[in-house]
Amino acid sequence: MPSDAPPPRPRSLLPQEHGAWGQLAMPLLSALLVAGVTPAALLLTAATVLGFLAHEPLLVLIGHRGFRAREEAGERARRWVTRLLAGASAGGAAALWLAPVAARWAMLVPVALTAAVAALVLARKERTVPGELAVVTALASSGFAVALAAGAPLAVAGAATLTWVLAFATSVFAVRVVLARALSKGSLELGLRNGLAVVLVGGCGSVAAWLGGLGAVVGLAVAPTALLSLLVCLLPFSARQLKTLGWGLVASSTASLLVLVLGQRAGL
Repeated sequence: MPSDAPPPRPRSLLPQEHGAWGQLAMPLLSALLVAGVTPAALLLTAATVLGFLAHEPLLVLIGHRGFRAREEAGERARRWVTRLLAGASAGGAAALWLAPVAARWAMLVPVALTAAVAALVLARKERTVPGELAVVTALASSGFAVALAAGAPLAVAGAATLTWVLAFATSVFAVRVVLARALSKGSLELGLRNGLAVVLVGGCGSVAAWLGGLGAVVGLAVAPTALLSLLVCLLPFSARQLKTLGWGLVASSTASLLVLVLGQRAGL
């Protein structure tokens, strides 16, 4: 008898790391809110998003999602990688033509960081602490050239970018504490060590930004996410609360975004 069961849904080729969506969106959004919207900035934003969307099909294509995923979705992944990278290249080239000179040079920053992340992925080290820090730094840098393409001064673009590098880095240490507790069933506790790392990264980075002439806004904007990360490290936060942590990071990142935009507009 013919089966009435619906055919299985094709494998999604959207990025599976939900946190990465916010780590890309916040720097891009802050760049556009702080500096304004220009054709070059919009084209560069579109190119960045298309390049980000190519990440998952590329992982399927090179076998990092497993042999079965490559067998079932490899050809579809190949088509999407080709289309997305072609679109990203076209948008990037158009932005390069329209953008001011400073923004053109700044485009090398996310390109270099993305290349470093790609090397870590190929070496299967993207899940290590250095690998995760490299990933969040690459995502945080996405708004740097966009802000410059929209006409922002270098200090403004730099302050926004450093804010997200520091904020996202602190969240890496918090998430690793929770995962270590879950995977070791409580026998491995990284709370104090990673809490100290949160303080050093968030605090020392903010002080360095202020001493470097980027203003007090960096420290003020980093504070919501850094404080949440520190609380997660020091309190008995379990893996069952990972969803709560995810929404907490969304809220703290939104608070960081508001402080950053309002603070830069106020000249802090």
